[in-house]
Amino acid sequence: MKEKQLTVWEAACIITGYGIGGGVLAMPYIVEKNGLPVSFLILVIAFAASWLLHMMIADVAQKAGEGMQIVSVLSRFLFRGKAKNILTMLFFVLMAFVLVTNLTAYVIGAAEVLAGFVPVPLFAAKLIFYIAAAIVVVFGLKAVGISEKYAVAAIFLLVGVLAAASFLAPAHPLPMKVGTAGDMLSFFSMAMLSFGAFFSIPQAVEGLGGDERKVRKAIFLGLGNNFLLIVVITFCSLLASSEVTEVAMTGWSAGIGGWAQIVGGLFTVLAMLTTYWSISLALSGIIRDQFRWDNRICWLLATAPSLVLALFNIGSFIDFLELASGAIAILVAVMLIPTYRNARKEVPGTMMGIWGGTGFQILTAAAYVLMAVGSVM
Repeated sequence: MKEKQLTVWEAACIITGYGIGGGVLAMPYIVEKNGLPVSFLILVIAFAASWLLHMMIADVAQKAGEGMQIVSVLSRFLFRGKAKNILTMLFFVLMAFVLVTNLTAYVIGAAEVLAGFVPVPLFAAKLIFYIAAAIVVVFGLKAVGISEKYAVAAIFLLVGVLAAASFLAPAHPLPMKVGTAGDMLSFFSMAMLSFGAFFSIPQAVEGLGGDERKVRKAIFLGLGNNFLLIVVITFCSLLASSEVTEVAMTGWSAGIGGWAQIVGGLFTVLAMLTTYWSISLALSGIIRDQFRWDNRICWLLATAPSLVLALFNIGSFIDFLELASGAIAILVAVMLIPTYRNARKEVPGTMMGIWGGTGFQILTAAAYVLMAVGSVM
């Protein structure tokens, strides 16, 4: 293990930053269809399943030591025989596609918000966001950890301001009626997406020097931050919005007052910025593990394709987000849990205790299969 570089809170914020982007903002719209009580229960289940999977990834990354990025651990603990190198490269290509798709979604989404507040063309807004997002990642893990720490603090401050204002605005009835099975699955899928920070876990393990206690704490805090934000944003936006919109901030800020649209816009851009930092850092690490190239080349290959795709206007924000959600769910369900099982056999010990047993592995796999189903409903 490398010498630790991150504090527990910095590692937690990298995990929070990965999942805080688009999924959190879509929650209130789906909760309105499902009712608050059932939605909260589903959210707790999604949190538990996500915690289990993220802990499994941390365990595998720690066992791998050098080359702890997800593609590398799959190559070591899952792929076997003559096809090992071919499978590794195929999975690398698929993984890169999924992560670039995610990054493109956030360039497009953030640019649309920026263009609404700053008098610049949409293509210029994409360039501005890309530069602000990519420049941090070129300086490495510690720079991203520090940036995430301050950005997450700013996000909590902005949400706190909007939440306080929500109780001063005219109140609207909260949804209690239970939705259809399809609505519940859609909400579960979006909740899992909002907690999903799979590829940031190796960075947290590396940055904390593999310290089991600190890694467990960072994962719980990182996912817990997103749980708290989802609950506050959902409850307060439903309370204050006369019309619950697909992107929560639109209806929420309209219900509070015109000034809130600026605060909501800042929150949205910050949320997408933190996600871009975490995802591009993870992708850069995956490329470096596979090819052993210079860090700056890996950084450029991790970030530049998202700008190119965004400038060519290939799809909308939601198109990219839905595509990435389903793809990630399938990858996780099919690949990572068997990898964890093999790693436990080959390298004794686990940081999960009883929570890493076969029963919990099956429940986790089932949760991610349901996420994949819900993402297409």
